Amino acid sequence: MSLIITIVTTANRTRSFHQNDPAQIAAILDSIQRCAQWFRQHSLVIVGDDSTEIIQPASITRIEIEAQQDLAVRLPTSLWPVIHAIPADALTQPGKIDADSAASRVDSYFNGGDTLAGWLESPVSGTASERTARNSRLFEEAVITYTTQRGGIGFINPSAMTRARVGAALPYPPASAWYASEA
Repeated sequence: MSLIITIVTTANRTRSFHQNDPAQIAAILDSIQRCAQWFRQHSLVIVGDDSTEIIQPASITRIEIEAQQDLAVRLPTSLWPVIHAIPADALTQPGKIDADSAASRVDSYFNGGDTLAGWLESPVSGTASERTARNSRLFEEAVITYTTQRGGIGFINPSAMTRARVGAALPYPPASAWYASEA
């Protein structure tokens, strides 16, 4: 097995790394259990055969890890991905969010110009006030996970996001929400 790791920064630069050594792959995959801490640590250090990259986690918009196996099973259950990356120009059906489920396009926008289009599909849980709280704390999350277009897993740094656009009206917006349609 091999891994391909892609890191996108707020400078809208993409860096890719690969790993084929089974022991190093195991260590990287074990670190997925601690992915909620990745963007809060002092630095992300990637040591290669002939160089070392030291990356400021606050400058990372997202990280993608791809392998020949389903990596989502390695995530803590609370971080199971409900967003699936799609092409930016993909045509999607209208979104729908009701008391039982949510299905909608979600576009994430980041400092520096990076964007990520996704399709969110998930059962809805919790009371109306819990749902409102989740919606209003999006940027305070430690990490948001998604599946990549090629079947890997991705990790969004919410503190690097400038906005998110959900393709459906939220039925439980925060009390401070402004009501207006796009011009």
